[in-house]
Amino acid sequence: MTPLSVLIPGEPVSQGRPRFARVGKFVRTYDPAKSRNWKATAQAHFRDALQAAGITAPFQGPLECRILARFTCPKSDWRKREPVPQRPHAKRPDAENVGKAVLDSATGVVWLDDAQVAKLTIVKVIGAQGAAPGVEVQVLPIAEAAS
Repeated sequence: MTPLSVLIPGEPVSQGRPRFARVGKFVRTYDPAKSRNWKATAQAHFRDALQAAGITAPFQGPLECRILARFTCPKSDWRKREPVPQRPHAKRPDAENVGKAVLDSATGVVWLDDAQVAKLTIVKVIGAQGAAPGVEVQVLPIAEAAS
């Protein structure tokens, strides 16, 4: 199969902690609204990218997933003479939680189960001055070794 590239515009969001609510004698678990809304947006972008690539079914077999989370450059870092270049992001949210949100949103759309992702690369950066925030995702099938 062909590789898939997707750009999800907007500030990257991490997978939030589950929330709990009592409903009668039962306890219900749910995602925080921010995570839930971002994942719904991401799923729409995944569906559009699959359709544009002509891929009709979720990927099968082992996959490699590369995630680049680009955060907005703070206005306090802007410089007039020498624009600030892209640089590593070493603050919250954690890279693994950003990855969880991406993997969860792609489950059932791009692949059947996120357990299919055998190789995962997550890079967090603060975008260059004026660069738009977003998450770039590349999904590549891994050729299985012949037995």
